[in-house]
Amino acid sequence: MNGPASVSDAARAWQGPRPPWHGRYVTLDGMRGIAALAVALFHFNISQAPHGYVAVDFFFALSGFVLATSYLPRWQAGMGTGEFMLKRLVRLYPLFLVGVVLTTTVGLARLYSGGDTSLSLRTILVSTGINAAMLPSPLTNTLFPLNVPAWSLFYELVANFAMIVLLFRLPRIGIAVVCALSAWWFVPAVLENGSGNIGAVWHEWPIALARTLYSFGIGMLIARMPQPEHRPSSWVGVACLVAIAAMLMADPHFLSTTAYDLACALLISPLLVWCGSRVEPSRRFARAAWFVGEVSFALYAVHWAVIEPMRYFKDDLHYNAVLMAFVFLGACLAIAWLCVRWIDVPARTLLGGILRRREKAQRLRHAALP
Repeated sequence: MNGPASVSDAARAWQGPRPPWHGRYVTLDGMRGIAALAVALFHFNISQAPHGYVAVDFFFALSGFVLATSYLPRWQAGMGTGEFMLKRLVRLYPLFLVGVVLTTTVGLARLYSGGDTSLSLRTILVSTGINAAMLPSPLTNTLFPLNVPAWSLFYELVANFAMIVLLFRLPRIGIAVVCALSAWWFVPAVLENGSGNIGAVWHEWPIALARTLYSFGIGMLIARMPQPEHRPSSWVGVACLVAIAAMLMADPHFLSTTAYDLACALLISPLLVWCGSRVEPSRRFARAAWFVGEVSFALYAVHWAVIEPMRYFKDDLHYNAVLMAFVFLGACLAIAWLCVRWIDVPARTLLGGILRRREKAQRLRHAALP
C-alpha cells in the first residue's frame, strides 16, 4: 500500500500548479487504487469481488518495487535502519491510527447497542491500545480484531525491516532464493486452506510471512531489472487498469479457487507490477488513476469502519445490493479523501519536516567533530 511520491510530493499534489500526477507511476497508482476498492468490496459483499483478497499479494509486490526503487540508492549512500523505519512510520502511521480510532469507535457503538457482543469492553480497550502501536493483539485470535485488514500493514512493516536489514544486502540470486523458499511454504498452505485468503489470525503467521516475503521479494527483483528511461502513454496503461479489476472481480469456473489464487499471487500480480511500471495511461485517464491511487491507502485503512453501518441498509432494510455497493465505495472514497486532505498530508508534512531538521542537525554535529 505505498505511494511512489515523497511527503513533499504529496503536499504539492494537492496544492501545486503542476498536474498532480507529474512524476508519478500513474498506472501503478491507478492499479493500487482499484485493488483497494476491490478489497473493500470483498469485505462488504464477497459475491461482488470474490477474489478481492488477492489484492494483498499485489500490494506487497508493488511495495517491494516502489521501496527498492526509492530507497536502495539511499541505503547504498548510507541510510541506516532507524532512519528508514522512521520514514516508513511517517508514511504509514497517521492513516493507520485514523483507521484504529474509527474502527474502535464503531466497535464500542456496536457493543453498547447490542449489535456485537463478541468482544468485551476490556478486550476492545486493551486490543486498541496494542493495535495502536501497530502490534497484533494477544487477547484475540484475530491479530487486529477491530480493524481486521490491518494485519497486512503489520506484515508490511515486517517486510520493510527485513528489506533494510537483510534483503538489500543480498544479490538478485539471494532474493530469488528467498522468494522460492517462501513459495515452497506458501503453496501447500493455500492448497490445504482452499484459498489464498490467509494471514489475519495468529496461527497463520508463518504462512502470512511467507506470503508477504514472496510478493515483496518479487517486487524488489522487478525493481532491479533495467528500467525504461521513458514510460509512454498508451492503451497498454489503460489495459493494466482493466486487468487488475478483472483479476480481482472475476470468478472463473474452469479453475479451482486454489489454482486461481496461486496464479494471481505467484504470476499475475508480479506481471501486472512489471507491466504497470513501464507504461502510463492516456491523459484522459491519468487524473482518475492518480486520484484513486492517492486515496488508496486511506481507503484500505478506514473502510472496515464503514462496512457495518452500510450493511444495515443492505441486509436489514434490503436495499439493492448493487446500489449499496456503489454507495459504500463512494462513502469510502469520500472519507478517504477527507482523511488524506486534512490528516495524512498535514501530518506527514509536519513529521517529515521534523525528521529533516533532525537529520540536518545530526549532519552538522558530525561535521563539527574533529
